[in-house]
Amino acid sequence: MTGSFDRAAGGTAMAAALDVPGVGLALSGGAARGIAHAGVLEVLAEAGIPVRAVAGTSAGAVVGALFASGLAPVEIGRLGVETRWSDLFRARLPHAGLVSGAGLEHFLDRVIPARTFAELRLPFAAVATDLETGRRVDIVSGPLARAVRASCSLPVLLEPVSLGGRLLVDGGVSSQVPVRAVRETLGVAPVVAVDVNVGGLERPRLESPADVGIHLAQIWTARTAGEEESQADAVIGVDARGIALQDLSQGVELLRRGREAALEALPAILALVAGSRT
Repeated sequence: MTGSFDRAAGGTAMAAALDVPGVGLALSGGAARGIAHAGVLEVLAEAGIPVRAVAGTSAGAVVGALFASGLAPVEIGRLGVETRWSDLFRARLPHAGLVSGAGLEHFLDRVIPARTFAELRLPFAAVATDLETGRRVDIVSGPLARAVRASCSLPVLLEPVSLGGRLLVDGGVSSQVPVRAVRETLGVAPVVAVDVNVGGLERPRLESPADVGIHLAQIWTARTAGEEESQADAVIGVDARGIALQDLSQGVELLRRGREAALEALPAILALVAGSRT
């Protein structure tokens, strides 16, 4: 699953993407904060910046799959604001995770217009992690909802996903801001990284096993984020201060912050697009 884009599954989309100027997007994980990605996409669309390919980790994979399927940024934002955790997950008896991901997969199957990678309008990679080796896995073919579920499967909290002979967990373990997936696997540059967690590693309230798991996830993903952002051609950093990873009630504010961050980075991104035309 790691490697070049599956041309049999999505070669037409890849060829079209490589023939036009524009950028590749690397969308970070961030749970509820991922709603901010929709605000970023709105600004890029309004500025007429072509997106040639998208890679997403965890929440970024959800948004990336919706966008690559052809859903408009405003519709993605509306979906994020209206969704609640009860729409996505259900508790389960302890096994390989405290929460089953089956509800998430069913939800994704319902809301993503495309069923498989072959149906996407843009090249897309859902980034997960091989539980056995800890290595990044860029999923670029097969059932879309299951691939995105794998990218979102936070260890301990969510059960791993079996796919392609591997057990996969959240992509943030190996690649929180998937710049390398855009550049290496999708073969697109320049790359714009979108990190929706800037300033978000605050003093935790550790009142449950879920709180502990979420805080540990923030610690390890913050380490991988900085490394990959340094490889991007531009970075959109969304201020996450005061908004917890699990706080879906802040959807409207997250959209606003995503737009604000994208507008601030817009001059640099426009310069990248102009440079890609020469």
